[in-house]
Amino acid sequence: MAKRDYYEVLGVARGASADEIKRAHRKLARKYHPDMNKNNPTATEQFKEVQEAYDILSDGEKRKLYDQFGHAGINPNAGGGPQPGVDPFDAFRRAQQRGGNGREWRGGAGTTVQDFDASGFSEIFDQLFGGGGAGRSAGGRRQGPRMRPTPPDPDRGADVEHAVTLSFEQAARGTTLPLQISRDGRIETIDVKIPAGVKDGSRIRIRGRGQQGMGGAGDLYIITKVNPHPYFRREELDILLDVPLSMYEALLGTKVDVPTLEGPVTITIPPGTSSGAKLRIKGRGIEREEEKGDQFVVIRVMVPKDLDAEDKAAIQKLAEKHPLNPRADVRWT
Repeated sequence: MAKRDYYEVLGVARGASADEIKRAHRKLARKYHPDMNKNNPTATEQFKEVQEAYDILSDGEKRKLYDQFGHAGINPNAGGGPQPGVDPFDAFRRAQQRGGNGREWRGGAGTTVQDFDASGFSEIFDQLFGGGGAGRSAGGRRQGPRMRPTPPDPDRGADVEHAVTLSFEQAARGTTLPLQISRDGRIETIDVKIPAGVKDGSRIRIRGRGQQGMGGAGDLYIITKVNPHPYFRREELDILLDVPLSMYEALLGTKVDVPTLEGPVTITIPPGTSSGAKLRIKGRGIEREEEKGDQFVVIRVMVPKDLDAEDKAAIQKLAEKHPLNPRADVRWT
């Protein structure tokens, strides 16, 4: 049976941009992933077809050949059935040899970075679509280089890893760092773009910046270490901030100035706010490609201590006037 047109497989126009192709691939990969379609006998083949189309259309040179010559431009023996030498699961197999955190990032000089966790096919999918040489950077400390395992092509140069340390803000909003690398006996300085939203242990791939070999240069992998923030913490794309309130502020309501990564904002605390309540500041979270999280203010209510008899009597009177049963809905009562 003749192969379907790759643009038709992904459901995009022939002039689709790289971002449109990527979005279409993600949507269809979710739809046809075998782990999510255990009762669909054709899901695996559909998933392979989507992966194969994306493998060609996401690669500039392969896409040019395909646009000009069709399937024959990619494989001279193309016609019906699977193409010899084209394995849509090859990226996952290579990733299992290399390891990674399952994220796709844009590296320096417009390169596309793809790496997947080696812990299993299901986990790779979950991480991709959900959800630690001498190198010195402006935002990090000097680290010793580590050579990556021998690449699949024995004539290709070795991949190299460099670790950089980022502040919470740099990881959340992205930055560009000058990095000195030792490459083939020479020291080179390159600007590395750290995309917004990286985590501790994220891997950023920069093609062709590894050691040189007869079959071409290996790749450079930037491994990120993100320092904790003194008062912000991260949950996926959201930022959380604990804000203490007095019992009186929580009862009566108040206004509080709180920090965000873009500067302070004033939030209104409604009367009767309980400890543990979360108030959202929209759009002040972590950025990642086209997504952006929110910031949540987590209320921590403080109560007075060392009450005297008169204080206790006043509180008892208030409790009798406004009775509460805070454990009425808990299952263990």
